[in-house]
Amino acid sequence: MTLMTLMTLTVAICTRDRPEELRRALASLRAQTAPPDEILVVENAPRDNRVRELIERELPGVRWMPEPVPGLDFARNCALAAATGDVVAFLDDDAVADPGWAAALRAPFADPRVGAVTGRVEALATDTPGQRLVEANGGYSRGLRRVRLPEEADLPLHGRRAPLIAWAVSVGSGCSLAVRRSLLLEIGGFDEALDLGTELPGGGDHDALWRVLEEGASVVYEPAALARHEHRQDLAAAGRQIVGHQRALVAFLVKSLRRAHGRRRLGILFFLLWRLAKPAVRLARRAGGRDPLPMSLLLHMLGGCWAGLWAYPAAGRTAARRRSLFSWSVSHTPS
Repeated sequence: MTLMTLMTLTVAICTRDRPEELRRALASLRAQTAPPDEILVVENAPRDNRVRELIERELPGVRWMPEPVPGLDFARNCALAAATGDVVAFLDDDAVADPGWAAALRAPFADPRVGAVTGRVEALATDTPGQRLVEANGGYSRGLRRVRLPEEADLPLHGRRAPLIAWAVSVGSGCSLAVRRSLLLEIGGFDEALDLGTELPGGGDHDALWRVLEEGASVVYEPAALARHEHRQDLAAAGRQIVGHQRALVAFLVKSLRRAHGRRRLGILFFLLWRLAKPAVRLARRAGGRDPLPMSLLLHMLGGCWAGLWAYPAAGRTAARRRSLFSWSVSHTPS
């Protein structure tokens, strides 16, 4: 028996009050050429019963679990705890997996040194101004070349040498992400202070990839694992998401800098300084007509990046308060 046959796969979708998008994502999972061993839907702080009723009515083979504490990484950790697979692959509820997605994400884990795998994410549509704005800003795709970290971190990134942490945020996203369950649990799961929504809208995926690398495991970007993501259609909503992601990225870098030591700390500091300066560089390019984003959005991005310097401690307090309030409500619920 090969190691590959031992690697069971759970696909988890974390969702909140979006039954139509979820139905589409689940349909793509049921059409996989190599179906996952388990499909798990974690509903985060639901406000109604539509998702649960959809699964009970149409998808009896799908496991449904609630996670009442609001925040994507609370839901991700719920999935990690509940999953039965050796590998847990996360797909966004507004994404569609190509038929070979699950098999391509699972395959690299045949190597026991691999701790996480990210997939290629293309736009599902570019019909609206918001969707086109996201793609103009770079979108979610990371190209067609397979990358393995840290083994290939000495290669040029965007034409220049870069520290390992820059690679960690450049090889994919949580929209299409698979992790070795035992390793993620060992390093504490996803950071619940990240991906909190308005408070800090992102960062949990990059943080998990970085901590996998810090643990000495490999991260693989596998372009054969293709999914298609439905970007925000509204222009203003897409702009807010772009700015929010930049703020969350800086917050993640600040957290990582505080935890780091030695030469690695210098690499993180260098990358953090670049991310703080990058919006100003883009503003200068925009003044010369060489950046696709409007000046007003780049100004908001600049402010958002600097706000990220102080965002992580506040987000940590918010996450702890949410978890505490939930624990209190459970302990005071009449039996």
